[in-house]
Amino acid sequence: MRRKNHFARPITPLLLSFLLTVFSGMAGAQSTDVYTVAKLSVDVRAKDAVSAKKQAIADAKIRALYTVMRRLAPFNSSQTLPVLKLKTVDDVLEGYTVRSERNSKTQYLATLDFAFNPEGVRRLLVEKNIPINDQQAEPVAVLPLYVNKGKIDHTGRDPWRTAWNSLDLTNAIVPVRLVRPSPAFTFDKLTELVGGNVEAYVALRDKYKSDKLVVAIAEQSADGKAFTTQLFGVDRVGSISLTRNDPIHKGGVKASASEAASIALGVIEGRWKFVLSPAVGEGGAATLNAFDVVVEFGGMREWRDIRGRLRKVPGVQALDVGSLSARTASVKFQFLGGPDRLSQALAPHGLALTGGEGSWVLRSN
Repeated sequence: MRRKNHFARPITPLLLSFLLTVFSGMAGAQSTDVYTVAKLSVDVRAKDAVSAKKQAIADAKIRALYTVMRRLAPFNSSQTLPVLKLKTVDDVLEGYTVRSERNSKTQYLATLDFAFNPEGVRRLLVEKNIPINDQQAEPVAVLPLYVNKGKIDHTGRDPWRTAWNSLDLTNAIVPVRLVRPSPAFTFDKLTELVGGNVEAYVALRDKYKSDKLVVAIAEQSADGKAFTTQLFGVDRVGSISLTRNDPIHKGGVKASASEAASIALGVIEGRWKFVLSPAVGEGGAATLNAFDVVVEFGGMREWRDIRGRLRKVPGVQALDVGSLSARTASVKFQFLGGPDRLSQALAPHGLALTGGEGSWVLRSN
């Protein structure tokens, strides 16, 4: 007999223990465009088609810039983001493209991509004293599985996978690579996996050639009133085991799946940004500090290497090179936290900070 919400229970201690052992630490950053927003959907009605399109584009520009800002800002800073007006957005917008569009006499529907100027966006956040992290994590593999009447939907057209496909996964702070289950992956095997079968998780991890694999399960409740989702596996922070039960509203399962997928991506990104956030002292939130540093190196090749590594240090922003000689460079940047926190952030990148206020020296380890 089919039970309600098969997977609305925590992952077993045995599997959690295994997931913790396979976690190998945070990965380095990669270079992709977090200042681009893709696959943004619009649907606007107005008195005529021209007005509908004009309003849709204006609304989409603002939504897209907020999306970028939320990516860059700390996980808990949504309420402090600047209030955006269209002129402000246009000032930092580099352009947009139309993936698809349809319109009637009074409606405009489209899917759009937007690109923003990095320096302009960073300036808007710095003016609000909001720290910035625009360095992406390495991708995480996500396996969306939709359970329908006790079976896994293998069509590839289920609402859960469709919802994940509609997200901008490439430009996220934690990019996602979607993978698909083989037809041989049955509901019984999924039950074993969730039940704590370590070998089952290892097999999946090896199949998709990713040590960071999150299984994302979705299922509509038997009474049709709730949409249950569960994330478990290993993401860029470590083991993850989270379950949500959300009511299904007027938009139906499709709308619920879309909202749940967006929340799930936000969870994966938020966990990463939480780990990157500087420690908060007893006196409150850490402050954004300016550092004036002399970088010492043996030659131009080493200098370029150090500069590249420094740019990848989470929390380092507004990097500016003043003077440059054959063996030293004067560098200024901002960092959320003090010298101790900065030293901790530099260490994984092979960099060491010595000296004191007014005479900081940065070297390669």
